Amino acid sequence: MIPITIWLVEDDASYRRNLRMSLELEKHITVGRVFPSCIEFFEALETELPPDMVLMDLGLPGMSGLEAIRKLAEIAPDIAVMVLTVFKDKEKVLEALDAGAAGYLLKESDGPEIVKGLHEVFMGGSALSPAVAKIVVDELRKPSPSEEFNLSLREIEVLENLAGGLAVKEIAAVLDISVGTTGFHLTNIYKKLHVQSQTGAVAKALRSGII
Repeated sequence: MIPITIWLVEDDASYRRNLRMSLELEKHITVGRVFPSCIEFFEALETELPPDMVLMDLGLPGMSGLEAIRKLAEIAPDIAVMVLTVFKDKEKVLEALDAGAAGYLLKESDGPEIVKGLHEVFMGGSALSPAVAKIVVDELRKPSPSEEFNLSLREIEVLENLAGGLAVKEIAAVLDISVGTTGFHLTNIYKKLHVQSQTGAVAKALRSGII
């Protein structure tokens, strides 16, 4: 096994202590430092040799784990972050993964699961608790808004220009198409979005995330 040095950021003292003891039973894992907050973590990062990985909670005092993941992705992108938290709601999961977390485990995970997750992330993979993996898979299966409404790329371009305040003639000139063709696209957009006007089309496109 390749040796791994991790830093642990966790504000629950009892859980932090038990987790550290559990991880240090693994000969190839060294818990170099533990921190109750992200603020102390970043202070140490400025002066000490960085770890291979960070095991981080999300609900932390001062600076949230989510903020820390974003900051770490900017200043030290080579340090992999695995989230270990109680939060299993979709919003938190997707925000953490979007911010740059390489893994997301729930605190209900046992020691072997956490160790396995650390290895997977260290080797360049990802680690997700089953409940978290389901959220990710369900999200990937969702059609994009343009697919849901079956809009063509040209129709989306027309909508984007409408949202930019351009008139039909101006949109035709920008897209290098005729005014008649632009009107044809608008008619299709109205049908697909179930609206009756340009402002209605733009409003629905913005609400739906199409543009």
